[in-house]
Amino acid sequence: MNKINKVYNLVLSGGGVKGIAYSGVSEAVEKRGYTFSNIAGVSAGAIAGSFIGAGYNAADLREILGSLDFGKIKMEDIPKLVSAVASFETWRSLNRKDNYSAVEFLSTKNPRGMFIPEYDYGDHDVNFRGDIIKNVALYSKEGCLFDGDYLEEWLYKHLRQKGITTFEDFRGGEVDCCNPKGYRVRFLAVDATRRKALVLPDDIEFYNINPDKLEVAKAVRMSASVPFAFKAVEIYVGTGKLRKTYSIVDGGVFDNYPIWMIGDDNKYRTIGFSLDGDYKKKFFSLDTPLSVLKSLISAVHDIGIPKTKNYENKILSKISTGNVSSLDFSLAEEDKEYLYIQGKNAALDLINKIEYTARIRNARFRRYPFFFR
Repeated sequence: MNKINKVYNLVLSGGGVKGIAYSGVSEAVEKRGYTFSNIAGVSAGAIAGSFIGAGYNAADLREILGSLDFGKIKMEDIPKLVSAVASFETWRSLNRKDNYSAVEFLSTKNPRGMFIPEYDYGDHDVNFRGDIIKNVALYSKEGCLFDGDYLEEWLYKHLRQKGITTFEDFRGGEVDCCNPKGYRVRFLAVDATRRKALVLPDDIEFYNINPDKLEVAKAVRMSASVPFAFKAVEIYVGTGKLRKTYSIVDGGVFDNYPIWMIGDDNKYRTIGFSLDGDYKKKFFSLDTPLSVLKSLISAVHDIGIPKTKNYENKILSKISTGNVSSLDFSLAEEDKEYLYIQGKNAALDLINKIEYTARIRNARFRRYPFFFR
């Protein structure tokens, strides 16, 4: 009987700064001798996935992810920087109701009018609520906490140290039905202007950009451009009066755990890790600008639903992240350590299950080989 297979595909969910947990995942798989073929990620998962795909070892990954620091958010600056927060407060007061939610605010056509729900089932692969995507694109242009330049430059510097600049450097992955060009690493983003999910680099061709020439750091920034936290990435197509602007935001807006990005016909099985393993949707009091911001960001995630989510050939694990918020941009060292340990433990549990199942199967094969012919 064959030895235990230790090559898998990898899918990593989004989760903001909680992505530090993926350094623990990396250490566990590295020590147990596992490697990855194709990697798919969104937002924080795109950041970690790009570094894993570039060849960074677990120790380096932990240091790199832990070094990303945007600085402490000042409560009084949030309404000044994020226009959506100030607009929400104005809209709520004009409607004279205290219990309006962020979803209702982002779903209305007119912030000065009453909430009018609309349902648009969009294009080939997603469904979403009302005018949320349209308003996400609008507010992303009007103000956010960060512009994203720092993130992109930070990504570019570290990826270049491993010889990764464009997706041409990520050629050589396994070809499957979802990855016809065989890129080893790919990311999910959302075109808020067209209301479409974007698989990068493949779908960048729509904007007259060669997928091979798309910078990996730019693509990761697109995937991680969390609405209201980061400025949307703008792509310009055409010239003069025919010039059109497309706003690209975090892929987690449509699907924060895109396991469908790796096909079931792939040569290798897929393992996936999601953050927020013990997170439950909670009520936001909306009594501070930060709580309003968190509510707005929560409202615009996972609002798309892929038509099919086939979990066959997938082994999925949840990483418990406790009370750590995705917006804790200045994490204490003990919180970073906690996330690292949680990621490591989740990966070890998954590996142990894989190996236990393989040992049982091997034992049965040795005893009843005719059943496996």
